[in-house]
Amino acid sequence: MFEDSITIFNKKYDPSIRDYEYIRTYIIGVNVDKKKAVNVIKSGLENASSGTIIIPIEDLESEDKEYISPKKYQNLSSEEVKKHFTFQEGDIVVIGEIDYNINKENTITTLKKNYDDVFEIISVDDKLKGGLPHWEIALV
Repeated sequence: MFEDSITIFNKKYDPSIRDYEYIRTYIIGVNVDKKKAVNVIKSGLENASSGTIIIPIEDLESEDKEYISPKKYQNLSSEEVKKHFTFQEGDIVVIGEIDYNINKENTITTLKKNYDDVFEIISVDDKLKGGLPHWEIALV
């Protein structure tokens, strides 16, 4: 139905390293609506880009990973997170499929410098009833 794809980095706290880890998942068959903008502030220009992603449940391709709720995702073991994905505030989304892993060497700052269309999820609205069950994700 939809032809866009995204790379999502799910944020999960790892108590063994006392920091967040980001688990990458490719999702194909989504609709992306992005708006490029900047704000003029006292110290110069500030990025004000935003976007919305529509992710239908039907025909969702996600590397054979299964969707689970954000709270369940946070309780998964390090091995189990590799089999699942979620949509939660604070996750990082890149439009398109990219070969990148967020870690100490490859930071989010470096990701934003090297790739266009890097966003953070600010809200997730599940519209799972009706004619087209889907998630609507707002980005900044």
